[in-house]
Amino acid sequence: ELAAGSGKSIKMEAPLAKAIRSADGFMKGTYIWFFISTFFIWGGWSWIRRNSSSIVLDCGNNSDNSGCTLTLQAPYSFLPRNSSTGIPVKTRSRSKRRTKIKLERDQVVRADNIKWNPVSQTIVENYGLNSPTYASHFIPETDQNEDNEAEGGPNRPNKPWNEHKRKHKAKGYKKKGASYNRNGGPDADGNYDSYILVLRDPLPPSFESDEGIDESDPDESPSMKMQKRMAAQHRSMTDDPNSLATLLAPFAITDGSASSTEYIIHPRDFNVGQTRRLARTAVSKIVAYTKGRRASCILRESRPVAWQGLVLLILGIFSLVLCLLLGQFWEEHDPTKQGSYRKRMAEIRRREEAKKLRQRKSVGRKGVVRRPGGAQ
Repeated sequence: ELAAGSGKSIKMEAPLAKAIRSADGFMKGTYIWFFISTFFIWGGWSWIRRNSSSIVLDCGNNSDNSGCTLTLQAPYSFLPRNSSTGIPVKTRSRSKRRTKIKLERDQVVRADNIKWNPVSQTIVENYGLNSPTYASHFIPETDQNEDNEAEGGPNRPNKPWNEHKRKHKAKGYKKKGASYNRNGGPDADGNYDSYILVLRDPLPPSFESDEGIDESDPDESPSMKMQKRMAAQHRSMTDDPNSLATLLAPFAITDGSASSTEYIIHPRDFNVGQTRRLARTAVSKIVAYTKGRRASCILRESRPVAWQGLVLLILGIFSLVLCLLLGQFWEEHDPTKQGSYRKRMAEIRRREEAKKLRQRKSVGRKGVVRRPGGAQ
């Protein structure tokens, strides 16, 4: 049996549970509304951050104005191309999903226009520097000849030069119609116009000088010696976690068209078909930079903001503002709901006695009848 006055038989209620139990219904609803709005904001922001991904190539804008910086940021769920299991890797931390690589100017080899299949993640056709997919959307030659014959043959009659130009442009626009999409796809086979970036390993340190060169074959050309050195360097970089081969392995395309010391990157891995920028514009920038006609260039390919996260974020912010304006987060001090049991019961009895006293006074005032003529 419990000893008298031990205090073990007294059950103490947590202050938070006591405050919730004694709170007003409108106040409880306000806090529920507040937590739901906060959850919407957190869910929308997390959705946007998890789906954010980009590939950025920044050349010539460093502190020393030399070299490039390649920044690759994968989404929350990402399947690396060098994965042997085929299971997407899920990474919560945004810093761990970002890979930043420093490149020299000569490591950027070229950029090519391609046809890209997003389903199989393969290059369907590589056009190189040319882009016949953009030149094939004009008026067919047969239709153009028919128009010329209808207007009098190739030698047009004497008309203002701008009048025929306006007609030609209008007809060309009508011919393009729905079959022409400025963002380059998809075509009838579901392929998109895109581009690739070709990078290579840095030159071996010994290539710039003749130290350490094997002169066993004096007839060997310098280019062959360089290739051997780069191949040996590539083999030594395979096991290095900070090497270019290891950092680009999850993003590099292995289709056999590039050598072992070159890496093919598809910058539109995360936004193919979701951008209106032409692929040939990006290719021309890279080619001009590699040939020395441009001092700097920036290519940014990022995935658009997820509309689901944006809707959740806007609804959460709007709901939170209404909750702060219309809600009730505290109530006035009520002695009947706070304090010890004895104090609360004493306050309740005091209020009941005060109420009875007011009722007696009101009844006494009603019982007094005043005569209109006054006392005689």
